[in-house]
Amino acid sequence: MAMTERDRPSAAEYGLPEHPACPFCERAETELHSPFGPQLSVATYWCRRCHTAFEWLKWKGSGRAD
Repeated sequence: MAMTERDRPSAAEYGLPEHPACPFCERAETELHSPFGPQLSVATYWCRRCHTAFEWLKWKGSGRAD
């Protein structure tokens, strides 16, 4: 039995953004493809606008070395 959109967990349930901007076309017409990519620190999204998959890095830091 195939999973429907209603059955699929939302990005918010994983603590991820619902529609991050695509790094290729810069549009927010994106959807979560997989909450875990090739690494646990990466989520995979799909851009409906330019039909490209991209990875979003899960980062919860200040962006600087302390």
